[in-house]
Amino acid sequence: MYNQPLPYNSETEKSVLASILFDKQDYIPRLNESDFYDTLCQTIYKAMVCLYDRKQTVDSVTVADAISGQVRDALSVTSNLMLMQVNPQNIEYYIEQLKDYSERRYKIASCNKIIEAAYAGTHSAAELKNYALQLMDTDIYANTRKDRSLKTVLLDVMEDIDKKYRQKDDEKLFTGFYDLDKVTGGLHPEELTIIAARPGIGKTAFVIQLFINLGQKGNSCLLVSREMSSLQIGKRILSNMAGVDGQKLRFCKSLKDEDFKKIAGVTGPISDLKIEINDELANIQEIKAYCRELKSKNSLDIVAVDYLQLCRTLKKCDSRRLEIDDVSRTLKEMSMELHIPVVALSQLSREAVGAAEPELNHLKESGGIEQDADNVLFLHVPKDTDETSEAFDIKVKVGKQRNGPTGHIWLRYYRKIFKFFNVR
Repeated sequence: MYNQPLPYNSETEKSVLASILFDKQDYIPRLNESDFYDTLCQTIYKAMVCLYDRKQTVDSVTVADAISGQVRDALSVTSNLMLMQVNPQNIEYYIEQLKDYSERRYKIASCNKIIEAAYAGTHSAAELKNYALQLMDTDIYANTRKDRSLKTVLLDVMEDIDKKYRQKDDEKLFTGFYDLDKVTGGLHPEELTIIAARPGIGKTAFVIQLFINLGQKGNSCLLVSREMSSLQIGKRILSNMAGVDGQKLRFCKSLKDEDFKKIAGVTGPISDLKIEINDELANIQEIKAYCRELKSKNSLDIVAVDYLQLCRTLKKCDSRRLEIDDVSRTLKEMSMELHIPVVALSQLSREAVGAAEPELNHLKESGGIEQDADNVLFLHVPKDTDETSEAFDIKVKVGKQRNGPTGHIWLRYYRKIFKFFNVR
């Protein structure tokens, strides 16, 4: 709709192809035909793919032979690529630039489709929003070729083991709850963790404590709240770190000089925490799009959603159960795509109230939650506990851990200041 050429860089496209000819054929599966805008570059790349698939050598001679029926002086064309002043070791950088151009072209095409739909009147305003989110949420590299052979997977495994063995910040994603970390090894990228409890037990306080612990280690944390406002959560964080009764922060008139001194003493450290509280993201598509944006800026190490049953999806679902299934599955996909831990709080069904302890089948409204979750933690207060006391113990039950053992640990909860402590 705009009389401007689409963004692309011919030199970048040729630099990628030249690097491949300089013995970088293993990068072919990471590319897609749509990454190239120049017709000649597209033709050369398609020829490279055919040769690669047939496990044949990919060099200037074989590629020239493959495109000779389509390109005049084919050997001269591929030879000129070999003469380019490129450093094949910089292929990662060239590909990054190439992908940036192709994604911009895709976004422009998507925006044009949205504009056309708006003019055509084929979608209502609500449907148009859904259509736009679906277009923008589509992974344009979903069909990018990838070597999934066991040999390649094993190389990735060994690289991951070596990286984690050598890294100095191996406790960066530990929860700060010592006994829990012994059981789970902390939180893990590509895993969805569900924290479930009946109402009023302290799920939100638990995730706030978790984020404070993680934030103090330099992690960038996003808390998506569908139940409480950012102001309410901010007061809970202040109460937790200052040790000031949360009720006083609600009514304020009861605050004393010593309370103000405590508050003043923690405002600096709280401000330094890289914790974002977002109470405006209305559905799972918006949450996913925003997390992608933060991740692209290296500003996201973990995300938590409070809570799952209040999340909506723009997809049409025949029942609330199917809607929760879609939300749950999207959260799991987010963890894998963005390579971060994702935490979601969940309510328990009414059947859990009379049970001695919560079980997996007590997760409210969806068996899909149990299926998608890598880990499920239950917060449970035994029946003989006096919940009106200043502090009481909460049992944290690891009901599911896909890659580890189950079990339980205990934490002490100070309800007035929304704070959890290790019991030792």
